[in-house]
Amino acid sequence: MLKFLSKPIRRLRLTAADKEFYQNLKKILGFAPDNLDVYKLALVHRSASLIISPGQKVDNERLEYLGDAILDAIVADYLFAEFPNSDEGFLTKMRAKIVSRNNMNQLAISIGLPEVVKVNNGALNHQKYIYGNALEAIVGAMFIDKGFKFTSDVVVNNFLRRHINLEELENIEHDYKSRILEIAQKLHIKVAFDTHEYGDNKQKPQFEAILLWNGKEIGRGLGQSKKEAEQQASMQGIDLAEGELQSEKQKEDTPNEDPKNELI
Repeated sequence: MLKFLSKPIRRLRLTAADKEFYQNLKKILGFAPDNLDVYKLALVHRSASLIISPGQKVDNERLEYLGDAILDAIVADYLFAEFPNSDEGFLTKMRAKIVSRNNMNQLAISIGLPEVVKVNNGALNHQKYIYGNALEAIVGAMFIDKGFKFTSDVVVNNFLRRHINLEELENIEHDYKSRILEIAQKLHIKVAFDTHEYGDNKQKPQFEAILLWNGKEIGRGLGQSKKEAEQQASMQGIDLAEGELQSEKQKEDTPNEDPKNELI
């Protein structure tokens, strides 16, 4: 890990810019950070990569990866407690709705994250989920700074309970299959569903659908109908498809190579 990420804020003499950033972050997140530098890094999009030494650039993508995994665990635990009588299928669907790229982006905007994200203006024209990705990176930063329990409490109490209406979300149905097909067409990807009856109950048949993305399985779902099974499989595969679409759009961006763009 980069050495500057281990320095707690209490050991630093803050500049005026740091003090302003610290206050903004405290207002947005609802707590006082210890390790200010890790939060700075979490808010740097790849289009505004920081030069920390000749030939070495850093951005928030590693923290985004970490935060994504932490967020999945927090949301799963939250839903498990909130819906004690619901089955695995319902919980999986609700988790997917909460952590979807679109929902995370809206949540990031709701808490005011765009005010502090560092991004090249050109990237905003091509990428839809910059702020949601930054929110995931912030979750990763919180985990490094404060640990899992503290991070879970902040995510649940400051983000989910205040900004996510579970009852409304429960009634929203997304057409994941249509979105998968739309992305596949844009990327010239061959997509197919292997859908078949599942189980031995002839009175109440179930169906299983396997989503194939250029021949590779990226999703699998069960349902009382072929349509439901294919939607479940598409819900599993949507993040990979959206990620490939975003990667394609990122190729149009030109990262800032200015060596003066140093860590704030």
